[in-house]
Amino acid sequence: MKNFADLTEREVLAVAISSEEEDSRIYMSFAEDLKERYPDSAKIFEEMAEEERGHRHMLLETYEQRFGPHLPPIRREDVKG
Repeated sequence: MKNFADLTEREVLAVAISSEEEDSRIYMSFAEDLKERYPDSAKIFEEMAEEERGHRHMLLETYEQRFGPHLPPIRREDVKG
């Protein structure tokens, strides 16, 4: 496990990209669970998931411009601090 302060810029971006993707999946899971009983709440979670996908897309574009197409295998669970 790495300390956050010890991450390279490349690793920080990779963690952020991974986190946005995971958050989007979590929100979509909530939306699916709520869809039949609480459709209005489900819609809010769907919109939140879409926003996270947008964040991921922007971060990934930045990453690829700076470092190329290959992300290092690091996620927020791999970081402390």
